[in-house]
Amino acid sequence: MTARLSPRQRGLSLIELMIALVIGLITILVITQFTISFQAQKRATVGDAESMDEGAVALYTLRREIMGAGYGIIDNDLTACRIQAHEARPDTPATARDFSFSIYPVLIDQGAAGAADTITVNYSSSPMMATATMLIQDFPGDEATNLKLTSRYGFNPGDVIIVADSPKRNPARDCSMYQVTKLPSDSENINAVEHHYEMYTNITGSVVPSRFNKAGGLGITIGGSVQGGAKFEPNKAKVFNLGPNPVSNAYTVQNNQLIFTEGLSGTSTVLLDNVVAFHAQFGIDARVGTQTDLQVPAQNFVQGAGGFSDSLILDGAGNTIDADGSGVAGDSGDWLRVGAVRIAIVVRNRQPEINPDGSCSATTATPSWGWGSVASSALSADWQCYKYKVFDSVVPLRNMMWRPS
Repeated sequence: MTARLSPRQRGLSLIELMIALVIGLITILVITQFTISFQAQKRATVGDAESMDEGAVALYTLRREIMGAGYGIIDNDLTACRIQAHEARPDTPATARDFSFSIYPVLIDQGAAGAADTITVNYSSSPMMATATMLIQDFPGDEATNLKLTSRYGFNPGDVIIVADSPKRNPARDCSMYQVTKLPSDSENINAVEHHYEMYTNITGSVVPSRFNKAGGLGITIGGSVQGGAKFEPNKAKVFNLGPNPVSNAYTVQNNQLIFTEGLSGTSTVLLDNVVAFHAQFGIDARVGTQTDLQVPAQNFVQGAGGFSDSLILDGAGNTIDADGSGVAGDSGDWLRVGAVRIAIVVRNRQPEINPDGSCSATTATPSWGWGSVASSALSADWQCYKYKVFDSVVPLRNMMWRPS
């Protein structure tokens, strides 16, 4: 006897199974597309947020550094002076080297063909408000002769000092850099400082090697060579105290990374990734006559008024800049007319945004800011697949208020 199945006990037909499978596949496809779209949106949103946060931190760091530029070095006799120096440690004499440099509050080296600029910021680390003290005894630049000053208040063993003569009085004479190793206590040297090539006891009581003193001394350099019998004269030459760790920090872009390099140690640190442009300009006050304050108009540089320029020698039209009206372009007076620096940083998102058809339209125009744009050579072939964020700012140089009138 064969049992008969009731309609309720029968299975699904093949057609019903196929319909169920199709519905399931469509559901999975919709969920997958939604997930992919959500993840893409999430990456773009997170990338935007990361670029905003990291770019804002980098801009804040640069602004703070540039605002402090020039502390302790704002002086006609020091700014733009060619400084002769020697680096030699008594414990590692094989590393000794002579070198020279010029000191400015801010130096901007323009990148070639639209490449990133380099900004170097200089200032003293002395806790004393940096005003120069006068030399009161002849100094021929040898190691044995102490530097006798009107006052050595604020000087400590380990401080880096610069001896400078007026460029107007001796335009061919270079400045000289030394390091304080001792403050003599005898009555004959109550306001003198020693600068020996030796191990010395620093302000914390540690015995350390001097770093910027040369055995026998630097001598006096005039016209590019050491001149026997030359000397810095009393009541004419000034001595500037830059403190134990004078700052000379450089900022530039390498391999799409904003790099910060400490000038004295050479240590480099990455501040920001995915940087496609980094540019800066000097803000110059070129008003005629002596100015007790600095005013920089928001325009490209115009002689007799001022404005912003890539260089302190030539403006954007190729005309010579003479901001202080001295008749000499790029002299110390022109440098002391720099009242601000404007900077622009362009950051690219980490993740590309690619359309379903493989095309890109995240960015359709070359990224730009108020006074420039990214050079085509700085952009990758797929640059339109990325979003960009521009960070720009005008930074006043606060320490320029202490410049001599």
